[in-house]
Amino acid sequence: MVELDVVESLLGVPPGFPPWRIADAANRARILPTWLSSLVARGTPLTPAAAEYLDRVRVRVDTLHSVGRELRAAHGVRVIKGEQIAARYPDGLLRNSGDTDIVAPDQGAVWRCVLDLRARYGAVAQSISLLRTDEATHIVVAMKWPAPEPFLDKPMGADVATCAFCGDLDGTVPIRAVPPPDDDLCSLFAVAEERFQRRFSRKDMLDLAVLAEVLTERFGAELSEVVLDASGRLCLAPELRRLIRKTTGWIDLPAGWLDLADRLGPIAEQEKAARKSGDRKPAQMLYGFPLDTVPSPDPELRLHRFAFGEIARTPIGNCLLLPEPELSEELYEAAMAEAERLG
Repeated sequence: MVELDVVESLLGVPPGFPPWRIADAANRARILPTWLSSLVARGTPLTPAAAEYLDRVRVRVDTLHSVGRELRAAHGVRVIKGEQIAARYPDGLLRNSGDTDIVAPDQGAVWRCVLDLRARYGAVAQSISLLRTDEATHIVVAMKWPAPEPFLDKPMGADVATCAFCGDLDGTVPIRAVPPPDDDLCSLFAVAEERFQRRFSRKDMLDLAVLAEVLTERFGAELSEVVLDASGRLCLAPELRRLIRKTTGWIDLPAGWLDLADRLGPIAEQEKAARKSGDRKPAQMLYGFPLDTVPSPDPELRLHRFAFGEIARTPIGNCLLLPEPELSEELYEAAMAEAERLG
């Protein structure tokens, strides 16, 4: 069972370590709010400043969870990670969240969510990205709005997409649009997918620990086969195996998970070979740079070609699409002129 002192275990601090040094380690590991919440749950009083900080984080997390519930109820979308994993944490232990991850069944639902966020919270589009394959074009819209304490805390956010797992930017891992129907399994592989964005963090290891407990209890003797099958279908055996091994270097997982990591080995090697084979055709990644807030007359994204590339006309404005995440001043001015002409 995951205990309230799990953060100290993940940080590797020895017994009797001064609290200020644990706080420093937790802060550097970006898991300070979770550690502070564990102190409160264990009856340890916080300083006024720490209590105020923790309250701000709790408000943020509660708001992001509410956003997910509102969008799910109003637009029939799927919320992954976030509240789904937080609900599995031990009582009193806070799971921090950076944003809300929404998977929409189609492009229309994406724009309905985006317009809803703009109306409810004054959210603006930070980026509008496209992922093109021979079979489909997927949209990922990152929305941001100010935190209650805008000068100290990072903006609130929601990522709304038509695909659950985008894969890696090298294109060796395909887009997997439809998330697993089981929320706990979906959460497990959503955490493994994070490896394509960054190294695994202490938060990822804690997520695995709580999900491992739940999945072991739910699936029992069938757990290995369920996870092995899903890891193959989702192309995530190497990442899940790495996460399990990294986590067990710090804390114990339920019985059977080290054996599961061993059994993931052959599937992971097959996946690595598939990534190196060159047989998978990568998706074309297009980065969207918002140009204005002039809505398109169409309810869905439409592409407009001009001399310097493509402009996406969307229900929340025009944006320039580029294959690289860099934009020159000359190109920006040309795109702005074209957007004004369109408007």
